[in-house]
Amino acid sequence: MKKILEINGVKVEIKSTKRGNVYPLKGVDLHVGQEESVGLVGESGCGKSMILKTILRMLPHGGYQSDGEIFLNGDRIDKTEDKDFEKIRGRKISMIFQDPVSALSPLMRVGEQISDIYRYNVQATKSEGWNLALNLLEALGIVNPNKVAHRYPHQMSGGMAQRINIAMALVCKPQLLLADEPTTGLDVTTQMQVLELLRSQLAGLSASLLFVSHDLRVIEKICTKVGVMYEGKIVEFGKSNDVFSSPSHPYTQRLLECANL
Repeated sequence: MKKILEINGVKVEIKSTKRGNVYPLKGVDLHVGQEESVGLVGESGCGKSMILKTILRMLPHGGYQSDGEIFLNGDRIDKTEDKDFEKIRGRKISMIFQDPVSALSPLMRVGEQISDIYRYNVQATKSEGWNLALNLLEALGIVNPNKVAHRYPHQMSGGMAQRINIAMALVCKPQLLLADEPTTGLDVTTQMQVLELLRSQLAGLSASLLFVSHDLRVIEKICTKVGVMYEGKIVEFGKSNDVFSSPSHPYTQRLLECANL
């Protein structure tokens, strides 16, 4: 299978004058194949979200990649110039964030936010961007997309706001979608709806997914492979069915016991 994303020995260091330097990633190896859905699980602070931030160059203040390599479609992207990386972020790699409302601008209508992302990356006209936004909202199961597109984020429920975030992430048809706890805070019914929408949209785009969650049940439903993280490293990786049915690492076994899987 062709590798869309390949991470080799990535380490991250965060400089701190108060507590001393922090090392959230201590040598991560990971790959995501074409049209593959890979999940990352582990306790809070183990480094799951830090992997996504490293890929997108969104590390916190004082943080930097101290070692390792990151490839997209065989091309190394962690050493590219910032101006060149802007052509990758949003167009080839996009992300769905954890808090759907705070990820949106409170000052803009949601349709404009979807349209502006497309126009920035593809150089389309305002009407082209707006029409694409409406079509995408309709594809995500939103009734009366034109009415919804004219709303502001504070006028939406968490589930509706997350659909908008999915639309923003998919509008440029990325090859790789990163998702950071995208269903946290949603009720169970809405959570399942969002996951099904995400799965169907990814299949239509033939895109790959790297999905971060602390919820093993969510990972089991949407991901074909799973990596278990512990203290900045992936300690177990394999097909979801194999890892969940026959875990080999003691930490994975404890996680499954806690989740009653």
